[in-house]
Amino acid sequence: MDLESLFAHYGYLALIFGSFADGTPIMLFGGFAAHRGWLDLVPFVILAGAVGNFLAATAWFFGVRAIGEQILTRRPEWAAQVVKVRAQLDRWEVPVILGVRFLPGIATAGLIAVALSGISAGRFLVLNAIAAALWATSFGLLGYLLGNSVELLLGEVERYEKPIALTLLAITLAWIAYHQWRRWGQRSHADAAQSR
Repeated sequence: MDLESLFAHYGYLALIFGSFADGTPIMLFGGFAAHRGWLDLVPFVILAGAVGNFLAATAWFFGVRAIGEQILTRRPEWAAQVVKVRAQLDRWEVPVILGVRFLPGIATAGLIAVALSGISAGRFLVLNAIAAALWATSFGLLGYLLGNSVELLLGEVERYEKPIALTLLAITLAWIAYHQWRRWGQRSHADAAQSR
């Protein structure tokens, strides 16, 4: 199976799951794949990324709502960031909800702060849908432009497309694995500290 048929069969599904897990690199990769003609940027790459991102943020929101403040005692490394985001959330609710997912290292704390705030679930879901669409559009287009830049630098990119695609895919998988490993490590460290 060549890359084109592989993407045709599994590309959009991979974008949904990848965007749910840790989406930035997978959306860049989706945009690059769209530039190569393996996927359709509009609407499907953007829609798949937005769906995955929307579902992830929604799961965080309702999960934190169910657990409440005790999430910060279980994960104290988030507490200081949540306090900072809460201060901004009180003044700039809509821009914070729309923009927090674009900030690496603060996105999770931002979602926790939003979930612990007084915002209604309905209002959050509407703003979350808008934010997910903006996020997917931004990173999908950025990946598409990356493909364009590679083509400008290398000329006809077809003979390089397989190594470039495999390299981007490897970087994406390494990025997701690294961040999941860090989360598990922090959780184990927090659980060990709590049990002392």
